[in-house]
Amino acid sequence: MFASSNQSNTSLPDISADLEQQFTVAISKEGIHKKFSPQAVSFLKALIKSHISEHLVLQDDIELKKYFKAINIKDSSKFSLPTNYEGVYPGFGNFSRTNGLMNIQYEYDLISGNWQTLELTTIRSNDQLDSNQNIDSIRATELYIRDLGYITPTYLKNIMEKGASFLNRIPPQAMIYNIDGKPMDWNYIDRKFNKVNTRTLDLDVQIYQKELLPCRLIIERVCDEVYRERIKQAKHSAKKHGVGLTHRHKIRCRYNAFITNVSKHILPADKLRKCYYLRWQIELVFKTWKSFLQIDKLKKVKRERFECQLLAKLLWVLLNWRLFQACNHFVQKKNPASGVSILKFFKRCIAFSTTLRLVIQKRMSLPWWLKQIFLPLIENTACEAPASKKTSYEILNSAFKC
Repeated sequence: MFASSNQSNTSLPDISADLEQQFTVAISKEGIHKKFSPQAVSFLKALIKSHISEHLVLQDDIELKKYFKAINIKDSSKFSLPTNYEGVYPGFGNFSRTNGLMNIQYEYDLISGNWQTLELTTIRSNDQLDSNQNIDSIRATELYIRDLGYITPTYLKNIMEKGASFLNRIPPQAMIYNIDGKPMDWNYIDRKFNKVNTRTLDLDVQIYQKELLPCRLIIERVCDEVYRERIKQAKHSAKKHGVGLTHRHKIRCRYNAFITNVSKHILPADKLRKCYYLRWQIELVFKTWKSFLQIDKLKKVKRERFECQLLAKLLWVLLNWRLFQACNHFVQKKNPASGVSILKFFKRCIAFSTTLRLVIQKRMSLPWWLKQIFLPLIENTACEAPASKKTSYEILNSAFKC
């Protein structure tokens, strides 16, 4: 857990020396090699599962939970492996075809900060398959914000049936119908925009074809600069695949389109897009894993050793995430629209990692560590937004609070 360097720079003699120094356990590198076993992998997975299930209990923000008990965001993070481990972690397409590919599925609640899921999977288990396989995890009165890759008719139908809510972009393959069941195309939508001379439309529609699902369709016209960039990228992609660019696709590039079953009085159209972009917070989490902890920096070792070292590092993240939750809760009690920066906090976690290990081993007093080591390092971790923009905490506070 507390390996100071990434896996590519950690050798078996390094681990042996660490065990001798920290725990007075004498074991050879051959002995350690044998300890990295399927049972060790299962043990670490069980540890993570146990800690995720035991949510940190903090005083709830009653006002923020007026509409949703949780706002869950989920995404996957992929990185290349030094080998495919005999097909256990296959590559995909032109990306890491010869080597393996790791796929981590991760979900957490924006309100409480509690982790909901963390799984090591392969590219065979893509986002859409993961979405359909984890229908049972959907809970009533919770909001789910996910990327397009997770959105299927089965997923949306189960969200509605279980009394939960969704917010996401509309999938390109989803057919759109009005409330009378008549088809709507992008030519019709474009004409309606030009007729009413507005930048946003909020329509009650039904989507898909086999089983019509009622929802809101919120459409925004993008500025000319964004439109030109989208057309440029679309032409490049069409040329690469040897196909033409259709008139329908050109019209589609002119708009942002979102679907949700959250009512207008809870989430009006003017707040919806910013609320959806809260999903990007999960990208900050992945960035900390790769930039600061370097979980994607690997060398070729036996599969069980690779998995154990990765799981242990993620367990270290979870441990420090609890500290992040506590700090963030403390800051938001004083000002709900403020909070702690994930990037800044985890950058400083590296600095106090060694002493935190001593606290866990009960070789250092927790109160002393909090006062002398932890608090001074987190004083300047406030979340700050770029010029003319809002932080995720400000968006969350303004979107779902009176």
